[in-house]
Amino acid sequence: MPDDSIPKPNRFALLTFLASLPLLPLPATAATSPPADADNAAWDVGDRRQLFLDHRFVREASNVQSVAHRPRKTGEHTLVADRPWERGGLGPYSCVLKHGNAYKMWYHAMNTNLWDAAPVAGAICYATSEDGITWVKPDLGLVEYEGSLHNNIVIGHGAAGLRIGQDGMMVFADPNAPPNQRLRMVNRFNPNGEGKTDGINILSSADGIRWTPTHQNILASRPEPKGHHLDSQNVIFWDDLRKAYVAYVRRNLRASGSQGRAIARAESDQLAHFPATQDLPVVLEPEPPDPLHEGASVVDYYNSGALRYPWADDAYLLFPQAYYHYTRTLREFTRELPVNAGPLDTHFAASRDGIHWQRYDRQPFVPLGMQGEFDCHSARLIHGLVPDLAGREIYMYYRGSDWLHGWDRNARNRRILARAGLGASRDVTVFSRLVMRRDGFVSVRAGHGGGAFTTPPLRFTGRQLVLNVNTSATGYLRVGCLTETGQPIPGFGLADCLLIHTANDINRPVTWKGHADPGLPTNQPIRLQFEMRQADLYAFQFR
Repeated sequence: MPDDSIPKPNRFALLTFLASLPLLPLPATAATSPPADADNAAWDVGDRRQLFLDHRFVREASNVQSVAHRPRKTGEHTLVADRPWERGGLGPYSCVLKHGNAYKMWYHAMNTNLWDAAPVAGAICYATSEDGITWVKPDLGLVEYEGSLHNNIVIGHGAAGLRIGQDGMMVFADPNAPPNQRLRMVNRFNPNGEGKTDGINILSSADGIRWTPTHQNILASRPEPKGHHLDSQNVIFWDDLRKAYVAYVRRNLRASGSQGRAIARAESDQLAHFPATQDLPVVLEPEPPDPLHEGASVVDYYNSGALRYPWADDAYLLFPQAYYHYTRTLREFTRELPVNAGPLDTHFAASRDGIHWQRYDRQPFVPLGMQGEFDCHSARLIHGLVPDLAGREIYMYYRGSDWLHGWDRNARNRRILARAGLGASRDVTVFSRLVMRRDGFVSVRAGHGGGAFTTPPLRFTGRQLVLNVNTSATGYLRVGCLTETGQPIPGFGLADCLLIHTANDINRPVTWKGHADPGLPTNQPIRLQFEMRQADLYAFQFR
């Protein structure tokens, strides 16, 4: 039945009933411990977006919890390997970026299904989109492939003067670069022509199509036997909060029971002079809560997917890929071990500083698909996130495959894994789109019994408070304003707040006594007092 068919008197009665619901009392003492560095000093939030990644803004809490959310899989085949230079499949060391008004994707592809057997059979290809949903592989004509210039290759097979193998890259926009180098490609391609190096190099471009080597060996490892440091999608970006270039790279640990792969972090005020990999602090590695088999770790962490969330204050996100090693768990491999065999899915962590990370429930952020689906053995996020055209959602992309890590290594691995019933049924790789609510990675949630919390004192600018909130059909939320010492501010109490219900909005205005412009008191710090039931609160902003 259309909403307009509800008689207005009944509609008014419903709102009157909702507004009459009893207020939930706040406890006298905090139910959750504040972070170690918390004090009673006011947080200066200005008019900037604030996410609920941790307990920074959650004090004196009762019956609320932090909940990490997954994106929605669309099931779309956003990109598939349908060109001759892609016949071996698409690689996870790929990335997406919205640069200006254009959606751009750089992706890795191989022209052979035995990736280790062909060290110069790879390419970095380019795709564009007007909406982030439908993507086009343009004919760029930069290099001839099998007698034709009709291809979208920007690196490899001679494009940019390079021939590359199974290593991909990531791209970031550098605000410090001259205009003709505004886009930077982080890679390990050999700038002298073929293969790869043991250090990180940079190619630069104005348009994302024509690339030139500009920085060589900016981060490297000291030689050591079986080091394999940096053998991953290494990430670098400019962090304007820290006024530095920040790198997240693979560092191998050789502690007893460890498979090795961990994520280390570096920082430099120049796009150069990073410390050696072995000297970098590790920010994420296998821990006791991670799976063990007979006392030994069977999981380590690949690509970091690290980025600073661009639409809020001090919010850093990490999307490590958990790699489960079959070689420790399947008895059929004890006589003839395949090299590096196992499935991968993508996990999630968040941070306020990019150094200390919270893992939440350690559940997959992008789980494997069902048996026989294109992503049943591997679900690996590619780097980057982009906004939808309406600004209400975020798009991310992952590379799904029905084959395991290591399946593509050589004929021997394929034989062993197929014999164990772990081979690919279709031997496919697909890029697929994920959809996430804007700011929707972590929420403060109250269940059907209701909950409440207050914030620490906040200094802000602006006259209106907006919330990213979802009450669905049966939930509600109220907001009250308190002085710095916790006294109600007349006219802005919980009872004065127009009840927020039937709300699923990223910018829901809060009003007191129904005023569109509530004129919040800006001359003093205030605490926000939230009362919730059956609701998720993702972010708040004064504006």
